[in-house]
Amino acid sequence: MPARLTMPKNSLKAAPVPRAPSEVAASSTARKPRKSGGMTLDVNLKVDSPKIREMERAAMKRRGFKWAMGLILCICLGALLKITVREAFMKNPQFSLKQVVVRTEGPVTAARIVRTSALTRGMNLLTVNMREIQGRIMTLPAVRSVKITRDYEGRLTLEVKQRQPVAWIELPRLGMKSREPEIGHFIDAEGVTFPCEVVTEAYETLPVIRHETLAHNEPGTAMTDLSIKSALTLLGELQKRTEQQALPVLRQIDIQKPWALTASLGEADMKKRSQFMFGVDDLDEQLSRLDRIWLEATHRQWKIETLNLLVQKNVPITFREAPNLEGLQDPVTVSVSTKPSSQAAPTSVR
Repeated sequence: MPARLTMPKNSLKAAPVPRAPSEVAASSTARKPRKSGGMTLDVNLKVDSPKIREMERAAMKRRGFKWAMGLILCICLGALLKITVREAFMKNPQFSLKQVVVRTEGPVTAARIVRTSALTRGMNLLTVNMREIQGRIMTLPAVRSVKITRDYEGRLTLEVKQRQPVAWIELPRLGMKSREPEIGHFIDAEGVTFPCEVVTEAYETLPVIRHETLAHNEPGTAMTDLSIKSALTLLGELQKRTEQQALPVLRQIDIQKPWALTASLGEADMKKRSQFMFGVDDLDEQLSRLDRIWLEATHRQWKIETLNLLVQKNVPITFREAPNLEGLQDPVTVSVSTKPSSQAAPTSVR
């Protein structure tokens, strides 16, 4: 009779399905509430053994060898690059300075500009500090601006724009004399003074502005004295009238008082010059009076010796010889009173 196999009821249940450790951990965490006041410790146990230490030392040696080889390679490449640059550029005669071209016009000579720039033959054009050279040249009081260009063919070009003098400046208290190199100084239209190195024929004919009391001057800086500024304005206006109205050539402007300017016009001989006196203020009004008087003087061929334009009415005039006053009794235009003297005939004109 065949045997019957009887199994317990509990054994008929399905076997549990295996789960991943993360799921087990999650479920266990969900089942077990976290106790408050607990403490969690992260323990990192580093396995250490002679074999592991030996392997670490071998890995460190390999890394050190690689770094050493990389460093040696960089040093070799740097040295090779330095030699290449030195031979191809630094010692290449194509880039050495052979010629300095100076383009300028003014009282400072080209030789002085080159000396100030400190440029020497053979300098490498690639290493020349253009800004430093420009700064050296700008220290010259007569220089307004500098432009430097290089063509890498051994040529360096300096384009120097200089201040153009309009007159000599004489300051007796500072020992500054006109038409004297080194101690002579020019002044430009902006009132900037700068020394004279060479006196040329063109500079000989420049007028002179002479200030008797001024005792301060800084070459390369504009003068702030009011009488100097007025003298420069007067100089420009009188030179315009010399070209347009045949006014005598301006020779000198004297500033003996801070409120008055005396302009000397005419010939080089001081005894034959005409003296026109102006005030430092209201020059336009005074020049208008000069225009009216000079128009009449040209028409009547007067030879004026002195003219005081500071006076607004009855302007005093002296002549070198008796003037032609015929027809000047019209009260609308002019009032004349003549007082003869031994040297000139003083006349007041309104």
